[in-house]
Amino acid sequence: MARRHLGPLVSFRDVWKRLSIWLSLILEYPSVLTVYRRHRADGFFAFGAKPASFRRLSEHEATKRLLALRRTPASSPGAAAFGSTLRFVADGAVLPTYLPVEEGAAAALGALSLAAADLYELRTGRAQEVEVRQTAAGLMTASYLYFYAQPSGQWGGCHGFDQTIAAEGSVKPQRKAYECADGRHIFLHGGFPKLKKGLTDFLQCECTVAQMSEKVARWNADELERAMQAKGLCATKCRTPMEWRASPQGQVVLGLREIEFRRWRGRGGARALPSRAARPLSDVVVIDFSHVIASPVVGRTLADHGATVVKVISHTRPRRELFDAETNHGKRTLTVELSTAEGRQRLWDWLKVADVVIDGYSEGVLDRFGFSMDRVIKANPHLVYLKSSCFGHVGPLSHGKGFQQNANFATGVASIEDEHLLGYQLVSQIDYATGFLGAYGVILALIDRQIAAMEGKAFGGLAVYASLCQTATWMMRLGADCPGFFNYVYRVTRLLWRGDRHAVSIGDLRYIPLQAAVGMSITPPLRHGFERWWPDDSPTEDLVPVKTSA
Repeated sequence: MARRHLGPLVSFRDVWKRLSIWLSLILEYPSVLTVYRRHRADGFFAFGAKPASFRRLSEHEATKRLLALRRTPASSPGAAAFGSTLRFVADGAVLPTYLPVEEGAAAALGALSLAAADLYELRTGRAQEVEVRQTAAGLMTASYLYFYAQPSGQWGGCHGFDQTIAAEGSVKPQRKAYECADGRHIFLHGGFPKLKKGLTDFLQCECTVAQMSEKVARWNADELERAMQAKGLCATKCRTPMEWRASPQGQVVLGLREIEFRRWRGRGGARALPSRAARPLSDVVVIDFSHVIASPVVGRTLADHGATVVKVISHTRPRRELFDAETNHGKRTLTVELSTAEGRQRLWDWLKVADVVIDGYSEGVLDRFGFSMDRVIKANPHLVYLKSSCFGHVGPLSHGKGFQQNANFATGVASIEDEHLLGYQLVSQIDYATGFLGAYGVILALIDRQIAAMEGKAFGGLAVYASLCQTATWMMRLGADCPGFFNYVYRVTRLLWRGDRHAVSIGDLRYIPLQAAVGMSITPPLRHGFERWWPDDSPTEDLVPVKTSA
């Protein structure tokens, strides 16, 4: 029997489900407005102001902070060294939220796309016109809603809308905020089997709301956060933005830029990218250790701009099928078991010839197998090494585990009132923006390396640090604004009934490409290929790294 074609609105059931979600979101508006007004009265949005308009987003302080990080040759200081331009196109808001998610994603996309144009100009001498479109920039933060992979061979299909509603449209006991003995709340995230078991083992209870509530209520929030984080669990005290800024970790993050860099002292010359380039990141090889959304989006975005991205996989790691597929297509895959000497040697062969490493694993995971950042960069001093984390790379929570929801509750981007809003559940507030900012940092570092090669300067490796909490803290600079009722209905209608129009169908995939949000006059983003890595095969056997003496 033939399997049903998967796609938007291909059956009455699909139409009915989307209509029911549309109605639920419309009926939710009074709650959204109430939460917004309460947060505004409590000073949640006192740390920024909304842009005058989307078209003028480049004039906003938050965007200026990103663009101030652009790299230029010493011989031509200042942004005038490059000829590419950036503009923002207002074609309508689409997200049912009062948070500046669209503006944050658009600013990050604009900065990284302009940096890609800068690198292309360094290599070829040709400047570009870059534009970012509002609607698609917003859709990129909920792109999993529009992702479909058709059933093929031994694999089942992937239905983005249905799987999102099933996974994100409800609150689960292992992924929920609970009230503590001191009246404060703590958010627990046990979205993977090991983390879920860790929570129930720690609390010594079954995974039910009733039992977990009873156990959590015996602790004060600060004490439970410290105790659970010490056990490697994802637990975060729910803070207001004011409390976040006053907390030890918040103070540290406030002192960081949106992306941080660490430079190793170089002894040799930098590896130059060839001047002949079809794309900004042509000839760039990326080794991708990423997980869930933010760090995989870094690699996917680099692939969109021409990099060869090799996703390192292990069949023993847990997976989230929808997010794995949506954030990793456009990459090649490399099966490596680091528990074996053969696997470790194979990875060293790749790392010695790579240009970029993306490390989105928890702190210390790669170190345990001998692949610490210092050791990897010592083996290949031409590397750009991105480290993505939840709370930041320094500070008392720098080793803490967490996902987007943990960062949202830690920084005050979300509160316990938001947790029960369907619109909040459907939209990624900071995951995708963090991925875009991470990609921006990588491209800036590659520009640094290219300039060093052009100017004959030494280069010893460059680390890039991005985190969910850095992104959340930065995004608060964009203020907040709850749309009126009719504007809200307009947004919900466009999200659910017109968002699919921005998707493309290629092979057995349907997805929203980066090109829908970003226009570049010479090198528009392009994405090729889709490899499913859950079968026991090794699609990259034909890609064998060549050892060099460089």
